[in-house]
Amino acid sequence: APNMTVEKIVKLAEYYRKNGADVIDIGCLPNQHFGHLAETIQELKRREFYVSVDSHSDKELILGGKSGADYLLSIKSDNFHILDEVDSYPILIPKDGDMESLYECIDKCLANKRVFIADPILDPIHYGFTESILRYSQLRKKYPDIHIMMGTGNLTELTHADTTGITMVLMGIISELKINHILTTQVSMHCSSVIKENDLARRIIL
Repeated sequence: APNMTVEKIVKLAEYYRKNGADVIDIGCLPNQHFGHLAETIQELKRREFYVSVDSHSDKELILGGKSGADYLLSIKSDNFHILDEVDSYPILIPKDGDMESLYECIDKCLANKRVFIADPILDPIHYGFTESILRYSQLRKKYPDIHIMMGTGNLTELTHADTTGITMVLMGIISELKINHILTTQVSMHCSSVIKENDLARRIIL
């Protein structure tokens, strides 16, 4: 997104929405200035999109929240203070893979009656994929009623295979664990229809 004009971002967002996306995630880039971030969010909101901002920069997350973003990716134990400055819904993730740090953030949000989504992070195959599936199961058992998100792109983008079957299997796991949200990307050539695939799969299986 930092390398695209607002007009191009809006055009792509309209295409994603047509294919079944409910929220448009604005991805920032490390160490790259995103001078039109606020303008992008405001234009998408004007067009009645739900918007999330995905950044490793606390400043960009705060700017995103103050510009009207509905969701912020990602909030961890070391930047939890951002929630004192914005009203956006946080996506909570573990700090450096430490699930206890995620539980700490969840418990704080519950104590403060703060709406949130938790994501223990899906890892790619051979980089902890199986263990990461188990984390989702453990999180759901520990917190039966919270909202959970799975970022499926770490599997669909990073596995050079057709995404239709992968998406359906993941949606089966998502359905069984009552995961409420998914985050996906559509960048690699073999992922060129993955948003529509997710939309169809959720309607079939959920």
